[in-house]
Amino acid sequence: MPSETFFNLPEKKQKRILEAAKKEFSQSALKDASIANIVKDAEISRGSFYQYFDDIEDLYLYYFHSLGKDNHEQFLLSLKQHRGDLFVTFHDFFSHWILEIFKGENVLFYKNLFTSMDYRGLHKVILFGDKKMQEKLYQKTRSDHRKIKSDQKEMLDVVDRSLINVKNDQELQLLFQLLMHIAFSTIADGYRRHFENGRYDIVQISKEFDLKLNWLKKGARKLKNEENDQ
Repeated sequence: MPSETFFNLPEKKQKRILEAAKKEFSQSALKDASIANIVKDAEISRGSFYQYFDDIEDLYLYYFHSLGKDNHEQFLLSLKQHRGDLFVTFHDFFSHWILEIFKGENVLFYKNLFTSMDYRGLHKVILFGDKKMQEKLYQKTRSDHRKIKSDQKEMLDVVDRSLINVKNDQELQLLFQLLMHIAFSTIADGYRRHFENGRYDIVQISKEFDLKLNWLKKGARKLKNEENDQ
């Protein structure tokens, strides 16, 4: 994750680096992205780049994280509005998020993200790297760390656990991760399977997400009495 040196930069320079990252990651998949292009557009030296980031993936994950800050706040607000109903909140969040992905200002970045990353890559993005990487970021940004931890605790507290089968915080976090994987994989599948007449079928992608969400919520296996009713 970004070094202390990066966070000590003037906000204007940090923003210029992230704008350069957006440009490069919007026109190239991570595997094809060029540090040379980024440092040129950001008006920094290559040596400075490595003072700020370990490598280009380091910058990529941080850029994705920066896009998700508003989404996190929106999710928490929606969770409160739906009185802690996690499944209703995910349905509501996905319906808004999918519009941002396919029609928002970062549409090209998201397209490269979802069409070029394998399962390992998507897993890494969803969890924002592994635990060691997260701890490194939190150590570098103590104020952000406190806010992130506070938001996470608030989210866990807001969820109405009487509606879901979880025993503790750890299980609830696993459920969050599972729901995020469903959301990400549905969008990735949408890019591959639902492009017609020059556009992506957002309605169909949303229907598939709701179907998967319903399977997880109610179970995909029919009970015997339900089979007899058919």
